[in-house]
Amino acid sequence: MTRLDSWLKQATRRLSRDSAAQVRAEIQEHYESAREAAVSRGATADDADQQAIAALGDARTANCQYRKVLLTTAEARILRQGNWEARAICSRVWLKRTLVALPLAALIAATVFSLMGAVEITRILLVPALGIGLLFAVPMFPVYTPLRSRIYRVVKWLAIVAMLALAFGSDALKQSWLLISCLWVFFQIERTRASIRRKLQVADWPKQLYL
Repeated sequence: MTRLDSWLKQATRRLSRDSAAQVRAEIQEHYESAREAAVSRGATADDADQQAIAALGDARTANCQYRKVLLTTAEARILRQGNWEARAICSRVWLKRTLVALPLAALIAATVFSLMGAVEITRILLVPALGIGLLFAVPMFPVYTPLRSRIYRVVKWLAIVAMLALAFGSDALKQSWLLISCLWVFFQIERTRASIRRKLQVADWPKQLYL
């Protein structure tokens, strides 16, 4: 492994395949330019190589900077997974209709039981109504603008908290540790998506980034 290969291996650590390829192409150009400049000044091949690598700076520092502006492997994985899920749902008309109908049916049933005074059954039915409706049915509506996206995400988090509170009922405070554990997964995914939004132009956002 050459000095440049070793530098690139460290500098592209945890970057997505496309991001790493972009970095390698840019660094290769800078390296060749610095090396040629060193040779023109009379440096030997080995000295020119060392000087060119030194001109690139610290690989770990570069890696930290790259991960702030380029997609990482974790972010690329989230995008692939989201794109696959979107294709799987959108390509099946019956599935789309079912995901819209289920929360609506659960909401109607919850209303009926509420009027009958069956509070516990109403609470149980509201959980899938909120969960399925928010995560699957609502995203099928036209929320694909930055403003609507922000509004949807605020509503989504409020609904997630409400859904978990309904699910645990009066024991919600006692089971707060479990609530936090459940929300942590959603928080991690949302934080990753927020990072992707900062790195991509709005025109390049896949639909899942609006949600």
